[in-house]
Amino acid sequence: MGRRTLLLVVVLLFVILDLVGVYLVKFASVNFSQTTEKNITNEQNITKNTAGSENWINELATIKKKDYVLPVNEIFIEYNRPKIEKPKITAYELLIDKNDIYSMFCLMQTLRNSEVDFTVVKDGAKSQIFLNTQDSKLLQNIILQLRVYDIHSSVREVKL
Repeated sequence: MGRRTLLLVVVLLFVILDLVGVYLVKFASVNFSQTTEKNITNEQNITKNTAGSENWINELATIKKKDYVLPVNEIFIEYNRPKIEKPKITAYELLIDKNDIYSMFCLMQTLRNSEVDFTVVKDGAKSQIFLNTQDSKLLQNIILQLRVYDIHSSVREVKL
């Protein structure tokens, strides 16, 4: 009796599984046909809308200028911002005769030891050294220190 009951339960489960499978297939095919119809109608609406948008643009482009003007108050607003000129900064450019690695190393060490604000801009084989100071004694001291390393230099005033 136990085997027959087990066999009956297994057969019943297979029948239920088959019925659920058939129902799912029918449900999927019905939903698929409805979604394709909706997609087709959406695509048709999109093409109509784009055709309509091109149409109103063309109509707007072909409107001719009227000979009359509607009675309205015209307001012209002009805002003149005050021109603020940035003050030009006076800096000094250090001109050196050598631009090799050793000379640049000595130059950098000298500038760091003199505690001056400086900027080095490298343009290929040339280097521009800008010193941000107004102290002429400090500038002369830097030139003298560079002569110790056989680097001949001069200073030129630059407006930035």
